[in-house]
Order: sequence, then C-alpha cells, then structure tokens
Amino acid sequence: MSPPCQGEAAGLREVEEAEECNKMKLKINKKTDNRIEFNLEGIDSCMANALRRIIISEIPIMAVEEVTFYDNSSVIHDELLAHRMGLVPLKTDPAGPDSIKISLDVKGPKTVYAGDLKLAQIKAKGADKKTDDIVVYDKMLLVKLTENQKIKLEATAKLGKGKEHMKWQGALASYEQVDDEKFVFFVESYGQMKIEDLIKKSLNIFKEKIEGFKSGIK
Repeated sequence: MSPPCQGEAAGLREVEEAEECNKMKLKINKKTDNRIEFNLEGIDSCMANALRRIIISEIPIMAVEEVTFYDNSSVIHDELLAHRMGLVPLKTDPAGPDSIKISLDVKGPKTVYAGDLKLAQIKAKGADKKTDDIVVYDKMLLVKLTENQKIKLEATAKLGKGKEHMKWQGALASYEQVDDEKFVFFVESYGQMKIEDLIKKSLNIFKEKIEGFKSGIK
C-alpha cells in the first residue's frame, strides 16, 4: 500500500515513479462523443485527484471574453447579454488559434440563438479563416427581439482555463477508488473539444507538471 502523501506535489512525484516502473496502466471501458470511462492503475488517491483537477481546470478552452456593442435595443442590458455569450460553449481545436473574432448583427422580430453568432476572423499564425461552425449547441437561447429591435456587436473569444472562470471549463470529472492503486474515472465533456483530445491534453499537462516538479527539486 502506498504511504500517505501531502498534496499534489507528492502525487506528481509518485506518477513519475509509477511511469518509470511501468506501473501505471490505463484502460478505456466506455466512450461516446462526449463521455468516457476508463480504469487507471498504479496510482493513489493524491495522484487521481491531481488528474481530476487538471481535467476540470487546466485544459485551454475557447470562450467569449470581450464584447463591443454598436447597437442593442433589446430588453437585455449589454452586460447581461455579454455574460450570456460568455457561457455559450465554443468549439475548441487543441491545435487552433488563441483567439477568434465573433459578430452578431440581427433585427427583430426574431428569436436569437447561439447559432446566429458568426465567426468574423481568426487570429492565429498570420492566417485568417472564415466559417460559421463555431458554437457547440446552435439552439441555446440568447434573446428574443420584437419589431424593430436590433443587436449589433463584435466579440473576442480567447483561450482560458477553468481555474480562471467556469466558462473555460471543458468537462466534469470524477473517479471511484476500486482498491489501493486502481481507480475508475468518469469524464463528461461540455462539447467544446473531442473527448479523446481532452484526455490526451490532460495527460500531456500531467506529464509537464511532473517534469516541472522534477526540475524544481534538482
């Protein structure tokens, strides 16, 4: 049985030792588009919790951060509409841009959904790309406009992490301890990123933290 550990630092050290000894084993039990269940062996509860926290709070996810209003005669104030837009899940490519420009230009009578948000511009490596396939759930309600009401705005969406604000949280994660060194993980994505990409990214961040801890104690 593994000895008790103090915090994530000890957990990360034990992950490194487990990898070196080929003790840590991962087996996928079930997987759908947004959910995955997998077994992880060769770790203890500190390490399991460290990975859970990485999945929840360390994965870079795209979300609206800044909104400039040019016209808004709807019943919803600018601040409330900007907040609502920030909570709209946006598709996130792990190898994609750091920020994107989004526009909305609508006139009532109309029910405005998240699917009405249009991608104006991508800022990444000097390349611009135009596409409207940016939101995860097209039918998320933003606002209802009556006759002659208008909204015209431009927003900037940026990569962020769940530890900064929950709008950048990409998934929910939990685990069940089966025995001393075996855990079953349950992860459900909000849809911004493919579940397999999310898990791969989480494990890569896990390894980076291990290397950082290793360098720090030399």
